Amino acid sequence: RFYRNNYYSNFITAKYLTSQNNQEYVDPVNNAVEVFSDGLYGNTYIDFENMYLGTSSIDVLSQITIDNLSGGVDGGIFNFDLARFTPFEQAHGMVWKVEVNGVDTFDNYSSMLNNPLGIGFHEFKIYFNREMDTSINPKIYYGPIYPFTSKSITENGAWSEDGKIYTVNHEIKIGSSDGINKLFIFDAEDTEFFKIPVENLRFDILIQSAGSASTGFFAAGGLGKIDLEWVAPSADELDDVLGYNMYRYQIDEDGSESEPEQLNETLIIEDTDESTTGVNFTDYDVVEGQTYFYKYKILRTSFEETDYSNTVSSAPLTSTLGDSNGDFAVNVLDLVHDVDYILGNNPEPFIFVAGDVNADNTINVLDIVGTVDIILNGDGGDVGGNSMDINFYPSEPIGYADFSWEGNDLYVESMHSIGGLQLAFDADFEYVLHDLPGVERLDYTQDESKVLMLYSFNNTAIASTRTKLLTRLDSTKEIDIDLAVAGTTTGAKLTPRFKGGELDGIDSPFQSNGLEFLKLFPNPSNGDITLEYY
Repeated sequence: RFYRNNYYSNFITAKYLTSQNNQEYVDPVNNAVEVFSDGLYGNTYIDFENMYLGTSSIDVLSQITIDNLSGGVDGGIFNFDLARFTPFEQAHGMVWKVEVNGVDTFDNYSSMLNNPLGIGFHEFKIYFNREMDTSINPKIYYGPIYPFTSKSITENGAWSEDGKIYTVNHEIKIGSSDGINKLFIFDAEDTEFFKIPVENLRFDILIQSAGSASTGFFAAGGLGKIDLEWVAPSADELDDVLGYNMYRYQIDEDGSESEPEQLNETLIIEDTDESTTGVNFTDYDVVEGQTYFYKYKILRTSFEETDYSNTVSSAPLTSTLGDSNGDFAVNVLDLVHDVDYILGNNPEPFIFVAGDVNADNTINVLDIVGTVDIILNGDGGDVGGNSMDINFYPSEPIGYADFSWEGNDLYVESMHSIGGLQLAFDADFEYVLHDLPGVERLDYTQDESKVLMLYSFNNTAIASTRTKLLTRLDSTKEIDIDLAVAGTTTGAKLTPRFKGGELDGIDSPFQSNGLEFLKLFPNPSNGDITLEYY
């Protein structure tokens, strides 16, 4: 009873088609597995003489069948020497095979996966087992998920003279879903007025439309940044581009990819220069020694995103100590950059590992005097060996800087030449700075404290013995020093002391390229809370 049958599908497929769970993707090989269950063949030797089993390849037959020798139960032993490799014409019309750009999408499944379809025109050939009614063209759809009809092939095709092959050239655009798409073919009719069985399980294509359009995507590592550039698609490829979203991920030691995170807070758009087609984005939130992987999506005017582009990767360059602005030179511009960071202005790029010359994880006046020492003397000053790559200045103090009030005058005393000071007072007050030739003065407010920073661009000493710094104008105000930082002219750290106790240091203000939540209090709470954010 199975003589001269065309098994383009199987009993598992029949059960699968009638189930309610056919929304999930099933690859064509697993879908076509022949087990011949329910004791159909039993424990016998089967040679499938004059039977077509849905493929023209013995290798594929061995993959899609399970007999007793390959783990089956009551399936018998299969021999394919006499199996037929072309379908019978006497049976009703059915899709025999599908070739895309000359590749059989089922029999040469691995070749299909190695030849993805990019944007542009591609040849689809639909083969039938017998002559078809050429006045009725097959309807052809494809998609990544059930019911596989997200895109349709609407171009006009042509039939072969014998009515067995329908050929159509189809243009794939960026809007197509990248990845494996399953073909959905139906409505063709043979010359005996029988419509073909719906074919939506055997034939796959691999699309990389967004990927093929991003072949001009490049990443270049800089100091504290990675520059990304790509070519905008032409109007022929995609005529409704609204902008782009950039995504980044990393790969851990086990080879596992992190979840891609979107980097841009505002939509990335192409520059307004009509003579260029380039789009640019710079990632400043990078760490030396780390490799980052990038891919982007195009946002269309329908507010739908395309699939991911190709992936590019890069790592930031190794920093030079003191080069906080990443211009490959250590000079006064880096000092200005450091001051800008101390004021909380979030300069970009800011190469933190380079600006933090003593590796204490903050930017303050110690980094100013250290950078000045690098500019004037190279990196051979008070240096230590506490980093594998960069010879940082030491962060352990080498002495003390003692502060004291004498009447309305504030004094500092040290056994070392002081090159930089940073003092945070507990209240705002008026004062007159003592004459300190060659010393720069900076007043600013941070965390409700008045901060005074003294430094120079040429290693001028602020004090080398007991030295008067300033005079307060209102003697009725009791002024305490809450925090302080002191450093020598060669960038070494001094421990500040006031009223017999050691003072904590001053950290640079929090800065970020994005929204950050800093504090939430009270916690827990059953009512209102206060949320501090940057």
